[in-house]
Amino acid sequence: MNKLILALILTIPFSSWAIDLKVGDILLQPLNCWTCSLIEAQEGSIYSHMAVVVQTTPEVKVVEALGAVRVSTLAEFMTHTEKGQKVSHRRFRDQSIVNYLQTYRVEFFRHFQDNFANHPYDRDFLWDNYDENGLEKFYCSELITKFLTSFLGIKLPTKIMKYDVYREHWIRYFNGNPPDGKMGNAPPDYEKSHLFYEVGKL
Repeated sequence: MNKLILALILTIPFSSWAIDLKVGDILLQPLNCWTCSLIEAQEGSIYSHMAVVVQTTPEVKVVEALGAVRVSTLAEFMTHTEKGQKVSHRRFRDQSIVNYLQTYRVEFFRHFQDNFANHPYDRDFLWDNYDENGLEKFYCSELITKFLTSFLGIKLPTKIMKYDVYREHWIRYFNGNPPDGKMGNAPPDYEKSHLFYEVGKL
């Protein structure tokens, strides 16, 4: 191969040519922060954040809840990845769901904009939590679950939450009152779910 062509290929970001991203794909991300470390320890996983792909052209965009419920470019999302770690790119095993999301990709993005955009972030990690204006608050895995569920009408990972690993730190985070025994989920539930498989790493 011509050395110049090879050099040009190597300068292209891995995610732009080696990973076939599709609308509806899940991205599980390791983050480097105190709360992230607690989540990862509690769940026995390296992943503490997640997003879902809502657009692939002309540029890849994802929906996430990180400080705010927002649409981010893939490039923006990737800047938060913990140094030395990679993002897990996951996809529905059911090909009919994958096909449906590709067919109705415009409606999928619009569904987010009409029902979830501009909602506040939920640092309390509560499944049904609202602000003073009556807007539902979302943390990352809650947002993705409710967004996908409301569009696809399928059951996605939820569970009864517990905060018993590094309990003293959870007590500190929740100001003395961790929400034990309440419904919720976390990014690693998508890593463990039989509904998805890993396409690759970004």
